[in-house]
Amino acid sequence: MDQRRLSRIEVFVFDSPEPIHYGMEADQDSRYGILKLTCKGGSSWGACLISANTKTFDLIKWSSFLRMIYHCRLEEAIDKVRTHGSEWDQTQFELVQGALQDLKAKLQGKSLAGHIEQGRLYRAVAGGRDSKGGRLYYKPSSVALQKHSYLEPDTAELINKSISYFSLL
Repeated sequence: MDQRRLSRIEVFVFDSPEPIHYGMEADQDSRYGILKLTCKGGSSWGACLISANTKTFDLIKWSSFLRMIYHCRLEEAIDKVRTHGSEWDQTQFELVQGALQDLKAKLQGKSLAGHIEQGRLYRAVAGGRDSKGGRLYYKPSSVALQKHSYLEPDTAELINKSISYFSLL
């Protein structure tokens, strides 16, 4: 299988923020999500507030937009997000765009400040939806420049702690 083809997409949902949700405070009836994208060459993570102040939440419905990039090569997935991202909720767009850019950087052996770093989530600023160049601008900290300076979440632990889980295999 192609090293850059997405082989698994996972979404974990929590009723309170996890360490990856750095800076987010718990709100009653809010849902916090973690996205994991996996290909043979590696994996990447993203985090966001999925829904706020709602008692009910349909994870399968919310995650349906991810089917568009399932089994795509990384570059193809990035193009699809750029092309169809305007059809999605802003949170969905930013979540998947950030995770794809992070995976691209990892596969190139680079480290982004937008990655998980010692329990903190830093945002990478991508050229907006209308950006034709698809450039990613970031300012890595000195810690982020050190290879493997971040602690990635443990998938088994996330499954055990989550209130809901969705996976495309």
